[in-house]
Amino acid sequence: MQNLPTPILGEITAFTITTPDLEKSLACYKKLGYKELYRAEWPFPWIQITDGVVLIMLRKDAKPYLALTYYVKDIDKVTADLVQKGIKFEMKPKKTDPVKRWLLRSPDGMAISLVNIIEGFEQPAGPGMLQMNPEDYFKPEKYVNKTCGLFGELAHPVADLEKSIEFWQLLGFKTLSRFTSPYPWAILSDGLAIVGLHQTKEFEYPAITYFATDMPVKIAALKKAGLTGFTPKGPSDEILTTPEQQHIFLFSLGGGVAETKKPEVKPRIIETERMLLKELTPEIYNELFTTYADEDLISFLGLSGPDELATEKSNWQQGMTTYRISFRLFLLTEKETGKVIGRCGIHNWYTIHKRAEIGYTMTDSSMKQKGYMKEAVAAIVRYGFEHLGLNRLEAFTGPANIASQKVLKGAGFVHEATLLARYCHEGVIGDDLCYRLLKTVYYAL
Repeated sequence: MQNLPTPILGEITAFTITTPDLEKSLACYKKLGYKELYRAEWPFPWIQITDGVVLIMLRKDAKPYLALTYYVKDIDKVTADLVQKGIKFEMKPKKTDPVKRWLLRSPDGMAISLVNIIEGFEQPAGPGMLQMNPEDYFKPEKYVNKTCGLFGELAHPVADLEKSIEFWQLLGFKTLSRFTSPYPWAILSDGLAIVGLHQTKEFEYPAITYFATDMPVKIAALKKAGLTGFTPKGPSDEILTTPEQQHIFLFSLGGGVAETKKPEVKPRIIETERMLLKELTPEIYNELFTTYADEDLISFLGLSGPDELATEKSNWQQGMTTYRISFRLFLLTEKETGKVIGRCGIHNWYTIHKRAEIGYTMTDSSMKQKGYMKEAVAAIVRYGFEHLGLNRLEAFTGPANIASQKVLKGAGFVHEATLLARYCHEGVIGDDLCYRLLKTVYYAL
């Protein structure tokens, strides 16, 4: 969950979308998981709809138009403050107008309207993507909109990212994330709206964007329900053009969309003689699995391919950390080649009891029996006692795994017990040797 700012533009936000045929557009959005809230004929025909997170005002008008709209209690004060900041309004209300409406535009033409708040209007309860725990992104049953998935952003193409960010900051938006690949782009929010600024020519229109781990299934269901107007964007992504000629991006989490949203992950580095050990915390795992494309995940984590990636995703979806159990995983990267050759880390970390289990594996078989794991384990043991405040480290290995036992003994671990029928590997139940290393013993070595 993000640390979001307090909105200054208004109390409720919505997308105002014009349509020449209200009923036709309403039928489309109902198939997208929306429901009707209100409708009226004054001051023009309109229907308000929501999917539980996003609010949309469908307004009858033949000219295609999309605006980011705010409904404001003290509209005179808000607009006066914006004028003082140098914001110029394209349209202002007349004193005799029963509904006060102010209109401004971003440097790239995005319409932003401020309207005095209307009785009965409410902000949808959500939660939206920014209010959810990132691990819930992979649990479609927790999506408010079960049809489309998670609302992610109003994607807005811009000519100059720096200039655009400066403008949106004047409106109370905060930059939540910013990246350079495959082009400069950023995600901003004011606590209500979420805007993605994309310095690209890949699209030329604002688009409402949804993400889901099961997006191909959702797209197939939408097509079966009779929706048309889909344009493929990638292996599992599509762009839907609505009857009123607006665009909705339907993107897969951990798949096609992530190729345009690869974050700059900067893990802690532990340096040894021949390696750089790159730390993966639960927070970094959240970042990786919610924004990286599959091929980037395989490369970053040093996996052999899709099968190992599927296992990683399964582990993550089932929950790799709770309020009392956590982990610290390090990728073993050879300095000379930059290649990930293995993993070593701490898991089953019960912080309240100050104990954890150490685990390790050499993913590159050509690097075995060269002392790399001994080097890594020594560094992780030191990190556990000195930085994580551990009092006891445990390790488990099979009776036949002589190489692993040698690594543990070399790091100061002693055999404590043999645990019968503790481990299942490929359907075979086996015993485990339990090794321990206490903090007092470590410092006495």
